This record gives sequence, structure tokens and C-alpha cells, in this order.
Amino acid sequence: MDQAEIHAIIEEAMRLRGWIANSYAQIEFLLGDLIGRCREFPEYAPHAQTVTHSATRRIKKVRAMLALGGPLEPFAADLGSLMDAFEQNDEIRNLMAHGFCTFHYTPTGDAGLMFRKFDRDAANVADDDFALIQRTFRLIDLQYHREQFVAQADEALRLFGAIHYAFGWSDLDPVEM
Repeated sequence: MDQAEIHAIIEEAMRLRGWIANSYAQIEFLLGDLIGRCREFPEYAPHAQTVTHSATRRIKKVRAMLALGGPLEPFAADLGSLMDAFEQNDEIRNLMAHGFCTFHYTPTGDAGLMFRKFDRDAANVADDDFALIQRTFRLIDLQYHREQFVAQADEALRLFGAIHYAFGWSDLDPVEM
């Protein structure tokens, strides 16, 4: 594999990584936006006072609001499904966003990006602050995850557009989604 091939693979892998990170960020933002906007509903006040910077905590807050019923009730099933899928991708997004990235290739032409990151969960369980998560993503893997993340972001935009429309929040129009 020559340098031009290596650079082309790295460039494509980074492009796909960007789509993955951006798609995740879209949903993460929309969850925070929903929490902040739900301050106008008294029944959600205990969960909407702050918009946390943690995606995991945002999901917990939205789930807690959904458990109360109220104005979000018509959207509960769709929000629940969206958050389930979102949670399933958290580890991949976290690894790609915060992991140390290196390029690897084999003499047979297989290549990919390897990500390494300290594993907080393993450190807490095994009291090993040097435990690592390590995973390699080939271009086909990155393409697969890009398609999954982008589809989720598209679904989220449609859903949050419908929520905004229902509550008279005019900045997301489901017709434009």
C-alpha cells in the first residue's frame, strides 16, 4: 500500500467519522433543547430545571418526563424508541470522539482506524485506572455506522420537528425535514 492509498483511506475514514459524530451531536442537542423548552410545562419542572451536558443524563431526564405523562405523552413511544437506539450507539460515538486514533493496515490491503480509550466502567469495577477499550473500524464498518447514525439523526429531526410543530415552537418545521 503506497502513501497515496494510505492518505485516501485515512481521509475517507475521517470523513465518515465526522458524519457519525455530527449525527450523534444532532440528537444530543435536540434532547437538551427539549428539556429546556419543557420548562414551560409545570409537570416537568423537576426534570427541566437544568440542561445537563451529559447525553446519558439528558436521556434520564427525558425518560423521567415521559413517565409523568403530560404534553409529551403523544410522542412517548417514538421518543422512547429514538432514545433506545441513541443509547446503543453511545459507546461507539464516545470511542470515536475521545479515543486515541491510529491507522493500521495489513499486507493484504485491509486497513482501518484503531481507537483506544481509557475504560471508565472497567476502572470502576476492577479498580484498574489503566483499563482500555480498543476497537478497529475498517471503512466498511465506518460506512455502516455512518448510515445508522445518519438515519437516526434524520428520524430525530422529523420527530422533534413534529414536537415543535405541536407545541408552537416554530424553529423546526416538520414539512422541511
